[in-house]
Amino acid sequence: MTAGATLAHAPASSGDDELHRKLVWLTLFRLATVTVLLGGTAVVNWQFGAQASEAVAPLYTVVIATYGASLAFSVLLGLRLLERPVAVAQIALDVAIAVAVVASTGLAESVFVFMFLLAIVNGAILLHRAGAVGAVALALVGYGGAVAWLHPMPALVRGTLFAHGAAFLATGALASWLTEQLREKGERLAESESDLAAVTALHESIVQSVTSGLLTLDPRGRVTFLNRAGEQLTGLALARILGEPAARWFPAFSGEGRDEAEYVTPAGGRRLLGYTMFGLQGRGGRSGTAVIFQDLTELRAMEEAVQRSKRLADLGTVAAGLAHELRNPLASISGCVELLRGVEGLSPEDQRIMGIVLRETGRLDQLLTRFLEFTRPAPPRCVPADLSAVVGETLDVFAADPAAAGLAVERSLAPAPVSCDPDQLRQVTWNLVANAAQALREAGKGGAVRVSCEPTPEGGAALAVADDGPGIPPAERARIFTPFFTTKSSGTGLGLAVVQRIVDAHRGSISVDAAPGGGARFTVRLPASRADAGAVRG
Repeated sequence: MTAGATLAHAPASSGDDELHRKLVWLTLFRLATVTVLLGGTAVVNWQFGAQASEAVAPLYTVVIATYGASLAFSVLLGLRLLERPVAVAQIALDVAIAVAVVASTGLAESVFVFMFLLAIVNGAILLHRAGAVGAVALALVGYGGAVAWLHPMPALVRGTLFAHGAAFLATGALASWLTEQLREKGERLAESESDLAAVTALHESIVQSVTSGLLTLDPRGRVTFLNRAGEQLTGLALARILGEPAARWFPAFSGEGRDEAEYVTPAGGRRLLGYTMFGLQGRGGRSGTAVIFQDLTELRAMEEAVQRSKRLADLGTVAAGLAHELRNPLASISGCVELLRGVEGLSPEDQRIMGIVLRETGRLDQLLTRFLEFTRPAPPRCVPADLSAVVGETLDVFAADPAAAGLAVERSLAPAPVSCDPDQLRQVTWNLVANAAQALREAGKGGAVRVSCEPTPEGGAALAVADDGPGIPPAERARIFTPFFTTKSSGTGLGLAVVQRIVDAHRGSISVDAAPGGGARFTVRLPASRADAGAVRG
């Protein structure tokens, strides 16, 4: 097999980019080498004048030819064309340059024989073992052929030829072995980098996919990482706080271990965060701190609601029996007073006192009736219904009630189909509107009650009742649904508690906030389906 064939079947390099980079550098190295050769030739020609012109003329030809070939290779490399054939051609050119220089400077006695070694090393760098073998073969053929053809006494330099050939072979073997080792190491390194990149990508995907926030700090307490869930929970972007002191942005996180703290977002929102802070251990010791945190706001609210329901259930069990026991004596007292009022000869003062007794016993009976409704509400009997129709019917009836005298009720009712107990939802609407009317009446100012109903994006329905009254202070909103708590002088404190029990039984929610322009706004949200609803919770 010829040297050209050997090079033509050289194995592919690890990548076209790597081969291109090697070709560029070796082209620059070759240009630097022939430039030095040109400079040396010019110096010799200047020192010895005409005597050396004939001897150095071939070197000028070699330098010019090398520049021309390098220019052609540079054009091909710039266009990214024929890179492997260019590599083979460059190896052959290096050997040809060495042959020409050695032939022009004394053949076997030339001091430039080392250029063959450079050509062999270049071949190994470009095409590894195939390049080294091809370069050695070309060097042996070119050098031996030039000496045998041009040397006046080739027999006298056989020892030198043998030594040089052995050097070529040894250089080729060593360069081949080294470049193969380098290639294997490079492939292993590339595989390791690929595996590391895959592990890093997997780690990044896992960290970014967890629903808990993850914050990491360096030993100085500066932020080094915050995942997407953490950005959503805190309202902070990693790019904004990267490298910043964590105490500036997360003052709530302090001390290792588990804890809970209130966090205020940049937008002013408040969240209860449960967090676990622990140290990160590296090879040289502690390398930083990590914090895993979750939003516990809704969970704690649900726990409080459950606890409240349990307390109310226990209270209701005791109070229901007590209420029944109280109603019997009240009925007896009321009956006896009615009989006494029929006795002749009673003074006006006695009649007035008996009237007070009857009025107050009636008030107590009404209070006990409402309390029993709260402690033992009937399970909802849900049927498909349009909440807007239920609310509209209730408002029509309420308009005829004396409590609605002089009250303006504004309606904004959109069809909102839900599964509910219409009778209980009528009671909810009545209690909320009556509560708003009473707030306006006690405030002693005009105004209106605004009632709206609309479907929710989740498929349920929302009912809102707002008024222009004095509103409810934020500190009292958490207690507004507690039994017997009222902000009104004549309220029983059970109307809103009954409303919440009914809404809870429908698996819905009720909230209160400030209405636009003042006053209070109660919002009832009902879910899309009541298929799994059972009896009243708690």
